[in-house]
Amino acid sequence: MRKLMVFGLALAVVLGLGVNVMADGHMEDGEFTGYSSASDRAFVEANVTIEDGHIVDVKLTEWTNVNEAKDEDYGWDEFHEAMEVLPERFIEANSADVDIITGATTTSEMAMEAVAMALAKAEGVEHFDGRFLGFSSVSDRGGLGVAWVTIEDGEIVDVRLEEVQEDDGERVLKDDDYNWDEFHEAREEMPEWFIEANSADVDIYTGATGSAEMWMEAVADAMSKAGY
Repeated sequence: MRKLMVFGLALAVVLGLGVNVMADGHMEDGEFTGYSSASDRAFVEANVTIEDGHIVDVKLTEWTNVNEAKDEDYGWDEFHEAMEVLPERFIEANSADVDIITGATTTSEMAMEAVAMALAKAEGVEHFDGRFLGFSSVSDRGGLGVAWVTIEDGEIVDVRLEEVQEDDGERVLKDDDYNWDEFHEAREEMPEWFIEANSADVDIYTGATGSAEMWMEAVADAMSKAGY
């Protein structure tokens, strides 16, 4: 088994944005939430409890790109092993640097990155670089805005927008066949608006008001995960 070099990863995440880092590495007690950078398909959220400077509890959740948590019905045994075993490894190591679960490499690495962020927050870090996945609330029609937001040195440098719709009871991303020109135009043009504004607060796109409002909310959610 190999280890992810989390100390290097944590530095990559916080360098340049690591405000209020305590010089002695002391971790404050409390509950801290960390997020991994998002792939096209998912990210991991880690809720870490610190007592007397030690990790005493870790809860991991892997979220899909349609804002659904992978649960006991997810058909991958190694994933479930990772969700069960990794929290104990983090507690025993009192660190985000642990062995991966063979067969669940991506989940393991995202879990370590999420825990590394939570521990950095316990040390006083407030803002983070990375690619964060944000969601809007669900609309009356079952729609859901999705935004991947990449932040470097406190600036939005890339945005990808998608929208979820219900299809036979399942959440799926709208594709190129979706019959609404303004939707596709907004999805292509609005990322530059967010980048230029370095903010989720941009103009509404005429003809795609509902989608635009959901994307603004999703970008705000992604930025909040990064600490902004």
